[in-house]
Amino acid sequence: MKRATMMLAAALLSAGAAAQDLRQVYDLALEADPVFRAAEAERLAALEARPQALAGLLPSLTLTGQSDSASQKIIASPFSSPGRRDFSDTTLTLSLNQPLFRRDRFIQLRQADAQVAQAELEYQRARQELMLRVAQAYFDVLAAIDNLSFAEAEKQAIGQQLNQTRQRFNVGLTAITDVHEAQARYDQAVAREIEARNGLAVARESLRAIIGRLPQALARLVPDMPLVRPDPEDEEAWVRRALDENLALLAAQQAAEVARQEVARARAGHWPTLDLVASHRYSDRGGIFAFEATDTAVGVQLTVPLYQGGAVTSAARQAAHAYDAALQNLEQVRRATEQGARSAFLTVLADISRVKALKQVLKSTETALEATEAGFEVGTRTAVDVLNARRELYRARSEYAAARYRYLLQTLKLKQAAGILAEDDLDRINAWLK
Repeated sequence: MKRATMMLAAALLSAGAAAQDLRQVYDLALEADPVFRAAEAERLAALEARPQALAGLLPSLTLTGQSDSASQKIIASPFSSPGRRDFSDTTLTLSLNQPLFRRDRFIQLRQADAQVAQAELEYQRARQELMLRVAQAYFDVLAAIDNLSFAEAEKQAIGQQLNQTRQRFNVGLTAITDVHEAQARYDQAVAREIEARNGLAVARESLRAIIGRLPQALARLVPDMPLVRPDPEDEEAWVRRALDENLALLAAQQAAEVARQEVARARAGHWPTLDLVASHRYSDRGGIFAFEATDTAVGVQLTVPLYQGGAVTSAARQAAHAYDAALQNLEQVRRATEQGARSAFLTVLADISRVKALKQVLKSTETALEATEAGFEVGTRTAVDVLNARRELYRARSEYAAARYRYLLQTLKLKQAAGILAEDDLDRINAWLK
C-alpha cells in the first residue's frame, strides 16, 4: 500500500513527464518571475545615474539659430532712397560651456557612485529573494503532494477498517458504536483528502505565479537526506558575517551615504560657480544697415549666489532630516540583520533535532499501529484504538516530511542572512532530489 501511495503521488503532477528539479525551476524563474525582472530593470535604470552625473562636469556644446523676416519703411535716409523693403535677419550661434568649479556636481558624481552601488546590492538581494521564494514554493508543492498521498492512503486504510468493522458487527464480534466510529473517521478522512487536494492546487498556482507556467512533475527528496549542521557551528561567527555581508544591510549603508551626500549637495547651493564659456556667432542682416559678420568670444563666467529667498537653506535642512531618517533605517536594518542571523542559526539547529525526533516518532507510531492491529485481531484492542493509531501514523508522516522541507529552507535563510546565499546552495539541495 505504501508503494502504491508513493507511485500515486509521483503521478499527481504529470503523467510520464520528466521531473524538474529545484535548479531547473529556479532557472525558469530567472526568466519569468516579474518581481525579479522588475528588479533587473530597476538596476539598469539606476546605473544611468553615474553617466548623468558625469555629464554635468563635461563640456556642453549648443547650436542655436534664429531667422526673422522683417519689413522696413524708409521715409528719409542719407543711405537709401525712400520706400519699403523686406529683408531677413539670420543668426547662428555655437556656444561652449565647460564647468571649472561646480561643487554640487562633484558631490552629485560621488552620490551617483553610491546610488549605483546600492542598486547592485538591491539586485543581488532580489536574486537571493528569488532563490528563497522558488525554494519555498517548490517545497510547498512537495509538502502538498505528501499531504495528499497521506490523506488518500489514510482514507483507503480507514475504508478497509470500516468494512472489516461492519463484517465483525454482522457476526456479533463488535458493537455498533465501533461501526459508527469507523464511519465518522472515514468521513473525516474524505474531508482531509478534499482539503489536501485543494492545498496541492493552491501550491501549484503559487509556483506558477513565479515561473509563469504550471510545474511539471517535481523531483522528490531522497529518504536518506543528510542533516548538515551550520559551518562554522558558532552563532557569533554567523552574526559577524551577517553584519559584514548581509545585502540588505549593505544596501541600507549605501542609502545612508546617498542621503549624506545629498546634504552636502544641498549646502553647495551657497558656493560660487566658475565656468569656461566660448561662443562663435554668424550674423546676416538686411535692411538699411545690412551687414554680414562673424564674431568669437572666449572667457570665464563667475556666479556668486547671494540670496535665493531661503530655498538653499531650506533644502539643506530637508536633506539633513532625510539623512537622519536614513541613519535610523540603517540602525533598524542592522538590528534586524543580527536578529535574523541568530534566529536562522538557532532554527537550523532546532530543525535538525526536530527532524531526528520526528523520524523516531514515525518509527514508534508504525510499531504502535502494528501492535494495535495485532491486539484488535485477538480482541484486546478496539476498532477505535486502531483508528487512533492509524491517524497518529499519518500525522507523524506528514510532520516528518514537513520538518525536512523546513530544515532545507532554514539552511537557505541562514545563508541569506549572512549574505552568502548563491546558486551553489540550490545545487547542493539538488543532489538530494530525484
